[in-house]
Amino acid sequence: MRQLVTPVKGPLKGEVEEVVHNSQTTETPSESLGRVQKETITMATLTIILLFSMAFALGDATIQPKTPCERARDAAINGPIGAYIPTCDAAGQYTPKQCSGSTGYCWCVTSTGQKIPGTETPPGTAPIKCPCSGPRR
Repeated sequence: MRQLVTPVKGPLKGEVEEVVHNSQTTETPSESLGRVQKETITMATLTIILLFSMAFALGDATIQPKTPCERARDAAINGPIGAYIPTCDAAGQYTPKQCSGSTGYCWCVTSTGQKIPGTETPPGTAPIKCPCSGPRR
């Protein structure tokens, strides 16, 4: 079977012709002795098809709000040069160890990103080992 798309009067309409051929013919649609089925497709129908197709393609994908760490990181990236940029894990939480790229200092933070007093180490010293290797809340 062949399908031809031909315009119909009006800016938002189209006509689809489906020509059903006898399996032994090689005629063009205009010469065909088969029957012609016509279906009008409006812009509204096409829009609905498109929306359903997009919804199906996206599946259960949802947009998640940014975490406090991600918001702080984004603000710092767009802030002044040399500003400390927080490091977030794959879940968007603060990593236990934070470091300043411009100064080389590192320190431990709480799950909310607050510096833990007494954990700051200057550059060139032994790497700091921060607590909380398990899940953070």
